[in-house]
Amino acid sequence: MNRRQGLIGLSVGGSLILAAIIIGPLIGLVGQTLLGQAPAALWHQLIQSQNQTSLQHSLFLGVGTMVLTTLIATPLALIMTRTPLAQYRWLQGLLLVPFMTPPYINAMGWIYFFQPHGLLAQLSPTWHQHFQWLFSPAGMVLIMSLHLYPIAYLGLQTAFSQYNRRWTEAATVHGVSKWRQLIRISLPVMVVPYLAVWLLVFTKTLAEFGTPATFGRNIHFEVLTTTIQKDLSQWPLDFQNGVLTGTILLGLALTAWIVQQWLSRRPSVTLTGQEPIITTRRGLIGLASSYTALLVGVAIILPYSAILAQSLFKQRSLGWQLSNLTLAHYLELLRFDSPAFQAMLTTLVLALLISSLNVLIGLYLSLGSLTNRLPNWLRQVNRILGALPLAIPNVVLALSLMILFSQWLAFTKLYGTLAILVIADITLFLPTTVQYLTAALKTFDGSLLQSARVFEPNFARIIRKIALPILWPALANSLIMAFIATSRELVVALLLLPSGMTTVSTYIYQSFEQGEAASGMALAVITVVLTLLGTTAARRLKVDR
Repeated sequence: MNRRQGLIGLSVGGSLILAAIIIGPLIGLVGQTLLGQAPAALWHQLIQSQNQTSLQHSLFLGVGTMVLTTLIATPLALIMTRTPLAQYRWLQGLLLVPFMTPPYINAMGWIYFFQPHGLLAQLSPTWHQHFQWLFSPAGMVLIMSLHLYPIAYLGLQTAFSQYNRRWTEAATVHGVSKWRQLIRISLPVMVVPYLAVWLLVFTKTLAEFGTPATFGRNIHFEVLTTTIQKDLSQWPLDFQNGVLTGTILLGLALTAWIVQQWLSRRPSVTLTGQEPIITTRRGLIGLASSYTALLVGVAIILPYSAILAQSLFKQRSLGWQLSNLTLAHYLELLRFDSPAFQAMLTTLVLALLISSLNVLIGLYLSLGSLTNRLPNWLRQVNRILGALPLAIPNVVLALSLMILFSQWLAFTKLYGTLAILVIADITLFLPTTVQYLTAALKTFDGSLLQSARVFEPNFARIIRKIALPILWPALANSLIMAFIATSRELVVALLLLPSGMTTVSTYIYQSFEQGEAASGMALAVITVVLTLLGTTAARRLKVDR
């Protein structure tokens, strides 16, 4: 056996193991659904009012969020490409803050601000009455859209910044009307970026658990994700219905992901980048500034002010009084024997372990998808394994692993241990790591290693002295993002965390559920600050690189 055959054999073995971990649980979930009961019974269960209602609510929330997110992000993307506001890098980062915030914390902020006897009612009882419509499905769509608009904004900003204005200039010279330019030039060029954004937002909304679990249950608006979690963790348990609902959600998410992959491979118009025309009209600049300020105020300042206020109150009923403000809830986080400190310690250990393993596995898949020493089919397998977890909703993966290790692999005795949680989190956050590392490896000059081999026989020293210094920003970036994602994950921790253990996300959620707002919101503020610091560090590493 030569060296290439050995490399292929090792790669096939590693890919099979990862496929068993990533795809195996999904096969078990579908098998449990299709083989667990007769088709007639399966259909009867499928058309139950609870399942129909959850499916309708999920589709309504997905489509509504997709539409409203587009309406919010389109003018913002134009503003940040066609006005002087685009030169402010701090504003670019500020507009991404809502997506950096864990969604369940963002939803809690909205509840605390607008609920009866909430922050707005304390400040202005008259105004408070005008916003009770927010506690409705339409209000939930608004909250989800204000959380997810950065996804659409980033995609559309890139498309607008690369749009070739010479096409429309040529059409204008030949007397083509503005309306016809829009229909025949702009729309065909921009349809693919918009479709990609819509599919991504729709999939994210379908898979979202935090906002429906906090805000949605407040208005009795159950969706597929919350139905699955309720069936698996609240009495009376209905494991069979949870499996069926999970399969429906998996089917919807996989369909959207496959369409997105198909769109990305279709031939499209090449957007040749140009310097966009920056408007100098004061009226448009003022309107753009007002829109951006309003968006920042509603999406960031409003929920964050409520979260911060709740963390400082001694008693919620006393409201804004100087004597009612305290830092005791923050000091409580520093007590070694406090539940909040134990939750932070558990989260820190788990996040370090999961993010480290995530980077190692992501590096393996990135190298396996790029190296020419492997056959093309094996490189494609590694690419799929690195991207497929994007299509798996968190709650579905947790359910799938529960089935796999409680039934199919029960002999391993891993069910009910931290090992399943570690596997789930590594799987969920793998695509982000693979994306960062693949981009870094594509720009890495392999001739550097070949030249070094002439002068240095020790390959490990070559990696340590040449490869790591070049790749360390991407590695550190991947480590930071995986660490942040692990620390903010909620539904996987709720379903897979062993009894008696809590993480930061479960502690905040349980504090909210039990009405102990102050301690939970103090930890939420710390979580948001650490998330912002981590993402800022990751952005700086990416820029410096």
